Amino acid sequence: MESSKEREFSFDIRRTVILGAYMRDWQMPECRIILSKPDTAVHVEVYYFPAVDETRVARFATVGLSAAHRPNGQAVGTEWMMALTSDLGGEPVDRIFTYLCDLIAHHIEGAGDSRIPRVMEESPLAPANWTTTALLLDELRGESEELEEIQVGSERVEILWALPVTAQEAALILSEGVEAFDSYIEEIEHSIIDPRR
Repeated sequence: MESSKEREFSFDIRRTVILGAYMRDWQMPECRIILSKPDTAVHVEVYYFPAVDETRVARFATVGLSAAHRPNGQAVGTEWMMALTSDLGGEPVDRIFTYLCDLIAHHIEGAGDSRIPRVMEESPLAPANWTTTALLLDELRGESEELEEIQVGSERVEILWALPVTAQEAALILSEGVEAFDSYIEEIEHSIIDPRR
């Protein structure tokens, strides 16, 4: 069993490597929130990387989710990245932090593993201004290849795309697969990262 000092040191190394990779691609984060459950040794930081200008993408990304353990003892082994339009779908940063923390806590407690694609069905906890009230976890898209998997010591940490989707899109993914969703997205006029589509 790791002592608290060893856990802290291990997390510091994890943060340095993962946050450094994020910053190489997305520049400086503006703020973060910490989700901590000391009784289960869960410590996850969620960082907000604002859009550089109106045409750029805003991102929220986790550090430490990969080291969290599920009730079955299995490590989550992945981090999440949520890309949104620069206006954040009309919601404040704090509201999105709260929503992500709810999703993360549910994922740690309720998902038996980190296999993808995974759909989290419609949630009343989704931000009020968003029409995308469900969530798709899938392989990272639209980012540099270096971010798909980050080496932390001997561990390979996969970065997953946490994409808000509508209830109808979630149903499409569950019934016909991610490929059908991709085809659908190519046909609509809205950006895939617009949570009000």
